[in-house]
Amino acid sequence: MCEPVSLGLGLLSAGASGLSAYAGHQQAQDQAAAQNRSIANQANQRNRKYELDNLRGIAEYNQDVMDVRREQDAQALAFAGFAAEEELAKDDRINKYLVEDQTLVAKLLGEKSSVKEGGRSRSYGKNAAKEIGRQRAMMVSNLTRSDIASKRNVDKARKSADAQRQKLFAQVATPFRAGPAPSQNIEFVKGPSKLGLAANLAGAAVGGASTYNSFAPEGQQLSDLV
Repeated sequence: MCEPVSLGLGLLSAGASGLSAYAGHQQAQDQAAAQNRSIANQANQRNRKYELDNLRGIAEYNQDVMDVRREQDAQALAFAGFAAEEELAKDDRINKYLVEDQTLVAKLLGEKSSVKEGGRSRSYGKNAAKEIGRQRAMMVSNLTRSDIASKRNVDKARKSADAQRQKLFAQVATPFRAGPAPSQNIEFVKGPSKLGLAANLAGAAVGGASTYNSFAPEGQQLSDLV
């Protein structure tokens, strides 16, 4: 039969050691759970940030495409307006030329009808006809040069508009591409081993037995009772 005092001391020692082992195991388990929650939250935040960055990138690219299209349309409209103005100016020059030419033709016909017999009057009529001819030739030359200059201006404006549209297109030529996704290989902290807890509890029992043996009288130690 076990000695009561020694038995009480042994049980007290075993219980204290067991409680300490269990409390340490529980604390380590709680710490591991807290660390794992933090790891999971960080992984979720990385995934959420990746998704938001992708959505933001797609939205910004789509907005850039819309802006480029508006600017390209504005460039095309501006060029069309410039070309139309040049065409109207050309029509005005032609109309002005026709009026002035008809005036000179009428003047030339009037000079011819007023020519009388005699060297002096005939000579004056020829000189007037030559002068009118030179004026008409100058008018044709001026009209031609104006048309050439207008065409060059339109071609220059067209090239400038095309270059600007190409420059705008280059800004959105490369669509948005998402970066590499965050790794999903998440390593969680391992909690304390249950085998370790069992070993500690067994150690507590052994410690309690040792305490009992150290206080038990001769002949009542555990080895004597077995």
